[in-house]
Amino acid sequence: MINIPGNRFKSGRKAAPMRDISALTSNFAVPAVQVILQDHPSLSNFGGQPCLPPGVGWPEKEGRELAFLARISLAEVHCAVAIDWLPTTGALLFFYDMEQEPWGFDPKDRGSWSVLHVSDLEQPLEPTDQAGNSSIPFKHAGFRGVDSYPSCRRGSVAALEPTDAEEERYAEFVDLPYKGKPKHQISGFPDPVQGDHMELECQLASNGLYCGDASGYDDPRAQSLQDGAIEWKLLFQFDSDDDLDVMWGDSGTLYYWIREQSARSGDFSNPWLVLQCC
Repeated sequence: MINIPGNRFKSGRKAAPMRDISALTSNFAVPAVQVILQDHPSLSNFGGQPCLPPGVGWPEKEGRELAFLARISLAEVHCAVAIDWLPTTGALLFFYDMEQEPWGFDPKDRGSWSVLHVSDLEQPLEPTDQAGNSSIPFKHAGFRGVDSYPSCRRGSVAALEPTDAEEERYAEFVDLPYKGKPKHQISGFPDPVQGDHMELECQLASNGLYCGDASGYDDPRAQSLQDGAIEWKLLFQFDSDDDLDVMWGDSGTLYYWIREQSARSGDFSNPWLVLQCC
């Protein structure tokens, strides 16, 4: 049986002196890219229309067009932080079924999201170019490097046996790089709303195991599949955002994941998505 981490680590220590959690966890940091809204024109944007290249169809599921969420210029990403497993050219277009809002724990959810790797734009789009039926308003996007940290549910931090007070201090510390803005992010550690075992969920659900309850994790096939969880990388974390008039569930987050080798080869045809909310 696969042991799934709980939603919150609880420690029995109550009276121990407060430790310097930032110092204890400083070597856990992994570079990531925060995606921010900006007024300055760029080749990246949230919402609007995807500007699909000729011959590339709009992703659909069961005859319904998926909502277009964002265009991410890979060249602009690499200007912020060089991510070695991502291509350096082209753009990634992200789509999602905003009507049904699937969670991704059911293998039947496959096809409810899509990532297209297309040629980059030659010049930034203007809001006037993006009139249409988009579900998200057009906003230019920019990028800045941040240090991402594992949550308290990950083994490296849980091994420190933090007290409740230390967990709260750690949560404040890991939030600082985002400067109070939504945690739209490329690469690095996810910021989980619920359980922090999304790589395993992606691995099992993408291989046909239902992960909405314990049945998929207890399935005999899960044991042989679990080692592949390490292959999954956080491709795009899309937070709820008032400025984009978007909320995933109840103040939730979308997490797009991709196998590292697939991304390195420029193949984004089989991502997996997880939705978590409060």
